[in-house]
Amino acid sequence: MEKSTTTHRPHYYYMDILNIMATMAVLWLHTSEYAFQYEPNHVNWYVSLIIQVLFIWAVPIFFMISGANLFNYRDRYDTVTFFKKRIMRVLVPFIVWSIIWYAWNHFALHQDDWSIKGFINGMEYDTIQPIFWFFYFVIPIYIAMPFLSVLATKANKKVVEYIIALYVIGTCVINYGYMLLQRTPDQMVNNIPLALSTGVGIFFVGWYLHTFKISKKVRYWLYVGTGLSIIFMILVTIILSSFRGETVRDAYSVFSIGGFFIPLGIWAWTQHHFGETWQPSPSIAKWLRKLSGVSLGVYVIHEFLIMIIEHVFSLPVSSWVHLFILPLVVWVFSVIIILILQKIPVVKKLLP
Repeated sequence: MEKSTTTHRPHYYYMDILNIMATMAVLWLHTSEYAFQYEPNHVNWYVSLIIQVLFIWAVPIFFMISGANLFNYRDRYDTVTFFKKRIMRVLVPFIVWSIIWYAWNHFALHQDDWSIKGFINGMEYDTIQPIFWFFYFVIPIYIAMPFLSVLATKANKKVVEYIIALYVIGTCVINYGYMLLQRTPDQMVNNIPLALSTGVGIFFVGWYLHTFKISKKVRYWLYVGTGLSIIFMILVTIILSSFRGETVRDAYSVFSIGGFFIPLGIWAWTQHHFGETWQPSPSIAKWLRKLSGVSLGVYVIHEFLIMIIEHVFSLPVSSWVHLFILPLVVWVFSVIIILILQKIPVVKKLLP
């Protein structure tokens, strides 16, 4: 029987910074969705597309942070405690906020479907709130964590490298190519365990970069890969979209070779500048923890604010204000709202 243990570990502020950056990046993504409307004669379409590519690393960074924090959960507590924490911090808020969004869709957006069956179907197929796709990836990883964590050890470094290599080749190269060609993904590649399922490779990458120090040369190569990936995805999206007459969003998928390199470059830069030896002042440390702690709360509520502001101010999605000012305004108000909700005893337990 697994022994219950609880130990303390150092606090890594670079992860707080990554959390905050990723949360803001999510808002930039969701306020630049004008890119989805293919209008090549409008300069703001290109601007919104560039924003989409520049911030596509947001959710992969969340995945990487989860991998870095949780693959070694056994060092801090037992598996039962792990599941209790995930249920309270992720599963319960996910269900509660899905209910809230389902009600919003019916009463505010006047969607006809309003039934228990409709809600269950929405939960099954992620049709209640599309941005909740994040939960549909991370929750299965949490369920598999007891055996994934056994693989993620320093002694298994080569095994983890092999898993990451399979992920890159299978998901980020082969199946990305199939997506661009509009073909069904390779069946044999899809059946390789741990290569594709729920994008597990990117979770291992987070653990790997957090656990093993990379050389200056590797770090610079990651920077180069990030820059080239941004240019590549912008150009491929523009070219393919011109042929198909619609925005080809798969061209800058998070599960592409570019979607793999960009978050690695962001992670490597942040870890290098704000790594283990970096200690902020007490006041900055307090705010980093506080802002990092509201990240998933901001994630689940920010779309409410975007919709409300768009409606109240009749704000066109193609406007410069929508592309550059709105994400900052929504982030500030979302943070304030979550900080207030965290002070309410019962409500704070419903926040992720």
